[in-house]
Amino acid sequence: MRGRRLAFLLVGLAVTVAACGGGGADEAPVGEAATEVTLVGEGIRFDVTQLRVKAGEEVTITFENRDSGVPHNLRIEGPEGPIKTDIANGPITQTLKLTIDRPGTYRFLCEVHPSSMVGQLIVEG
Repeated sequence: MRGRRLAFLLVGLAVTVAACGGGGADEAPVGEAATEVTLVGEGIRFDVTQLRVKAGEEVTITFENRDSGVPHNLRIEGPEGPIKTDIANGPITQTLKLTIDRPGTYRFLCEVHPSSMVGQLIVEG
């Protein structure tokens, strides 16, 4: 199922571009707040449109652009301003590390395709 590809990974934190697998025994239920998340961009869409994290915890978001030859990025409209990856042609994997202290709902999007690639980052208190 395309909408269920979100995998919550329990591996070491990455700060560089890296190839990433997902799922398996370390997978957390969809909708549960996580500290490591993989978000896939494919078919000019994100595989999920809602991510949940806890306020004040460092979170690693791995963004996989699987659209060959198509530029995407991940931009999070955080309370302190935008946090984003570079716009790059796929296939490519990029990683963001962030901590959001203020609970709330924040928008995430692809700057190249903001009408079809958009979602919500829910920061729980």
